[in-house]
Amino acid sequence: MAAPTGSLRPIVAPTPANQLLPFEKALLHAAASALQPTEAALLAKQVDCINHIRRPSDWKRIEFQCKHWFRVRWPAQLLVDRTDTFRIATIACQFGEKDALVDVWAEGGHVSALESAVGFSGLSISGPLNILAVHPPV
Repeated sequence: MAAPTGSLRPIVAPTPANQLLPFEKALLHAAASALQPTEAALLAKQVDCINHIRRPSDWKRIEFQCKHWFRVRWPAQLLVDRTDTFRIATIACQFGEKDALVDVWAEGGHVSALESAVGFSGLSISGPLNILAVHPPV
């Protein structure tokens, strides 16, 4: 049997599953402006703890987790008192020329997801992110 000639490129995902993309990090940091100072500081620390990111194929909802020993375990000292599912903020932004509204969600006392009606993969390649406004939940 003959060996293949030419270089074979390995198939590699564009980013590791545990690395926040620049637009994800920018949206999470922008959401902090809708919070009280103590909660904003906790959110920043939670963002630093994210080590597992789930991006389904449509990229309309990006979920964040902090895993330790293969289980979701957020540090107790970083959790907020509210443990139900709630919206932290809605961010009006533009990716290049495309407008988008992004909801930032929390559940179990920690940041849990970014959600948009339009898939983030299509938005993120449309151009640089420009955050227009951050709206606290009603």
